Amino acid sequence: MADSVLRRAAEHTWWYSPDERTDRPALAVVAGSSAAVLLEVGASPRHTRSFLAAIAPLHLPPLRGAVLSHWHWDHSFGAAALQVPVIGERATHRELVHQARLSFSDAALDARVADGTEIAFCRDMLRLEMPDRDDLEIVPPHVVFDERLTLDLGGVTVEVARVGGDHAADSCVAYVVEDRLLFLGDCLYERLYAPVEHYTPAGLAAVVERIAAYDATVAIEGHDPELHDAVRLRRRLAVLRAAALDAERLGPAALAAAPDDDAREAVQLVLAGIGLGTPGS
Repeated sequence: MADSVLRRAAEHTWWYSPDERTDRPALAVVAGSSAAVLLEVGASPRHTRSFLAAIAPLHLPPLRGAVLSHWHWDHSFGAAALQVPVIGERATHRELVHQARLSFSDAALDARVADGTEIAFCRDMLRLEMPDRDDLEIVPPHVVFDERLTLDLGGVTVEVARVGGDHAADSCVAYVVEDRLLFLGDCLYERLYAPVEHYTPAGLAAVVERIAAYDATVAIEGHDPELHDAVRLRRRLAVLRAAALDAERLGPAALAAAPDDDAREAVQLVLAGIGLGTPGS
């Protein structure tokens, strides 16, 4: 995969594409007439600084804050590179306070993988992204909100809302009203912090309906290298909605009914969540 690239996603929004080599997620910046805000912080100070360098030639209004979509390291560990307030939901703040108390030495990461409080994939990607973690500074949000927050950037409004989901209970989305753009973070992904990756039928169905309620014509998903237009987003939601319903209703027979690979993968993850299979089976 190529290095991250800055692209214009909508009139007021630019996005910085993800990089799967160290699991860096997509980042974005939204600008109004008086202020700009980052959507997501980044996986490391190096990642965050590269984004700030990429947007510098745009000469945007002053950066006033950075919104976290959820607590996972690849979305939050770059905050020390910023000189603006980090904004996060209360549950995100709580988890990052906990993370800040932990050691991230190789030995400590290995021990947490062994006891099940960390997963091997995140440990390995973290080591690649930050080989030297002696000076790692984890910054909990400075501005904490409950459930919803609205940001006025001067003629541009960003509505942040907690939507939850299996991937992370604190997952939030950001909707740029004037652009009809929805920044999804990782909310539609499966739960990774578990013995088996999975969706739960109820958790998946609930987050899909929350996302479907937005009148979005473009969406940015955490680790997808392409933007979703309205058609692609509707299809993504339809696949997940059907998987939640069919896996619970039909059990393993839902795999045979799945129309394509995307649908089969989603069904497998829901089946894993209800104890009727494992992903890839």
